[in-house]
Amino acid sequence: MAVAAICSLSLRQEVTPNRLLGRVTSVFWATHYALGPVGAAAVTWGAEAYGVPLVCVLAGGGCVLVALAGLTTPVRHPGPG
Repeated sequence: MAVAAICSLSLRQEVTPNRLLGRVTSVFWATHYALGPVGAAAVTWGAEAYGVPLVCVLAGGGCVLVALAGLTTPVRHPGPG
């Protein structure tokens, strides 16, 4: 968790203009902590309704899709200089 937090903070600091950094960081953490319980409830409900294996496969597939989407963003490509 510590390494992930450091990487996340470093990336936000690099790609966000200084005047917006506080706002971006606050929105990031609010979204991160607000959506976690919602996702946990949805996955728990889905596991009860449809079975654990199916929900695990769908959740894993969603994670892979998010990672693949991240590879297509401009953040991945170094800027000039």
